[in-house]
Amino acid sequence: MKHLDTAAHTRGEARFIADLELPPGCLHAAVVESPVPLGHRLRVEAAGAESVPGVVRVFTAADIPGENQIGGIILDEPLLADGELHFVGQPVALVVAESLAAARLGAAAVALSCEELPAIFDPRQAAASGQLIMASRILECGDLDAAWPRCEVVVSGRVDSGGQEHLYFETQSAIALPLEGGRLQLLSATQSPTLVQRIAGRVLGLPMNAVEVDVARLGGAFGGKEDQATAWALLAALACYHLRRPVRLVLDRDQDMRATGKRHPYSSDFRLGLAADGTILAYQVTLYQNAGAAADLSPAILERSLLHATGSYFIPNARITAHSCRTNLPPFTAMRGFGAPQAMFVIESAIARAAEALGVPAADIQRRNLLDEGDPFPYGMRVERSQARRAFAELEERADVAGLRRSIDDFNRDHALTKRGLALMPVCFGISFTSTFLNQAS
Repeated sequence: MKHLDTAAHTRGEARFIADLELPPGCLHAAVVESPVPLGHRLRVEAAGAESVPGVVRVFTAADIPGENQIGGIILDEPLLADGELHFVGQPVALVVAESLAAARLGAAAVALSCEELPAIFDPRQAAASGQLIMASRILECGDLDAAWPRCEVVVSGRVDSGGQEHLYFETQSAIALPLEGGRLQLLSATQSPTLVQRIAGRVLGLPMNAVEVDVARLGGAFGGKEDQATAWALLAALACYHLRRPVRLVLDRDQDMRATGKRHPYSSDFRLGLAADGTILAYQVTLYQNAGAAADLSPAILERSLLHATGSYFIPNARITAHSCRTNLPPFTAMRGFGAPQAMFVIESAIARAAEALGVPAADIQRRNLLDEGDPFPYGMRVERSQARRAFAELEERADVAGLRRSIDDFNRDHALTKRGLALMPVCFGISFTSTFLNQAS
C-alpha cells in the first residue's frame, strides 16, 4: 500500500501544526508547570507575568467555564492544577502573549508556592499504600493450588520493565481558532479527535457541535497522542474561548518529554511450575502497573496485560493478578503493544529461568508448550486455526537457528570478555481490545 504523503514528506513539503501560517492576530501560549511531584495548598501569583511586555493574560483553573476535568475513562485528571500538585510537569497555568518569547518569559515569571509532600514513584509502594487507580483484577483458570504438588520444577522471580518515550517527531501541538456564534475550531495533533471534541465541550461548557476538531496529519504518535494530546488542545481552546483570538500552543522537546506519559513501567512477581519434561503445569503472576498520577488509558492497558499474560502458551492452571498503581509521575499512556509486551516479557522471563533450572534451551520449553488447536486461553476463548507450531518451526528453519547457535557457541568459546546470545519469542494476540466494537477491523 502506497503512503499518500510519501512525496510530500520526502521533499519536506508536508506541513504540520508548527509549520502552518499563523492567522492574523494569533497569540502564543506557554504552560506553567508544577516543579514538585506532590504538593497541596497551591498558590499561583501571576502579577509578575502580567507585567511582562506582550503578555495578554494568565489563565488558571479559576478561568475554566465548565468542568476542570479531562479524564477519559476515569474522571481523575484536571486540566489545570487546582489546589494540589501531583507530578512534575503538571500544567498549573497558561500564559498567553503576542509572541512566543513573551509567553515563555511570562511563564517563567509566574510564582508558585505550595507545601511539598512525600511522593511515591514505585508501584509496589503505591499498592502497599492503597494508592490504586481502580480495583485490582484477578484472572484464574484451572486449579492452581492443586497443580503445584504435581510440579517437578518450580521457579520464581521478579521482573521489571521500564517506561519508554514515544519520541514522535512532532511534539504536542494545537491551534485554536474562534468561529462565529461562539464556536471554536481546534487544529490538533491528536489520534482521538472525537475525544478532544467531547472533553472540550465538558471543559468549556459547550455542546460538542460547537467544537470542530481537525487533524491534517500527525508527525508520529505511536499511542502518545491518543489521550495525551487532549490537554494541550484544550489549553489553547480555553484561551481562545475567553479572548476570541487564535491561540497557538506547541511544546518544545524538553517540555514534551517532561510533561507527557510514556509506556507503562511494570514490576512483576512470577512463579512457574513444570513437569520434568518441560510441560508447564502452573503459573502465578502479579503485575504492578505504574499508572502515574491519573488513569489516562491505564485501565484498558491493564486489561490487555491481564489477557496476554500467558503469551503463546497453553497453561492449564494460572492465576494472574494485576494492580494499576497511582504514583507521582506523569500519567503513563498508550504505546505500541498497549500492555501486552509488559505481560509477555514476564512469562518469557519465567521460561528462561525454568530453562536454567532444567538445563535445557529455553526454546525447548517454548516449543513444547505452544498453543494447539482447541486449547483454551485463561479467559475461556479457545484457539482456532492455530499456526503457532508451524510458525515456530518455519522460523527456526528459515533463520537457520541451529546454525546461528553453533556460530554463537564458537564465538563465545573464543572470546572471554564479549559474549553473544540468541532468543526466540512467539507472539499471540488472543483479544485485541476488551471493548468489542474496537475489534471490528481485526
